[in-house]
Amino acid sequence: MSASASLCELLRAGGIYHDVAGTSKRNVLRELVMRLPMLDESGRRVVFQELMAREALGTTAIGGGIAIPHLRNRTLLTVAEPSVTLCLLRDGVDFGALDQLAVHALFLVLSPSPTVHLRVLARVGVALRDDALGRLLAAGADCDALLKRIALIEKTRAR
Repeated sequence: MSASASLCELLRAGGIYHDVAGTSKRNVLRELVMRLPMLDESGRRVVFQELMAREALGTTAIGGGIAIPHLRNRTLLTVAEPSVTLCLLRDGVDFGALDQLAVHALFLVLSPSPTVHLRVLARVGVALRDDALGRLLAAGADCDALLKRIALIEKTRAR
């Protein structure tokens, strides 16, 4: 998969997971990391530690019930291809968002370089500006509905 992959392709690589349990930021991030298909146990440990270190610097909640946890020290993790993992939480969790809304959806971006990382984050950011996608995320919509909406967003934004 290339750096120019669509957000739908990146989500297929990283996975979309529903009904993810956890009552705290720590628990939810641990559950997120356990679902990463491209990492072994040692890689999962590193990612979890780095995600917790990043959250200690300040929340990755962007508002509207969404967080984009990401790694602070990118040199500790080597991945060959970019991916985005989406976890929809069973219950909202306090991530310290400025709007004080509990987080119900987490997007984790993993990428092979800082440049690719920024490109992928930009794709996620563009998609999250779409109100209909926000409603689907809040409702815990199924994978097909989410991917269909994201494909539509990408198609209309590409014009």
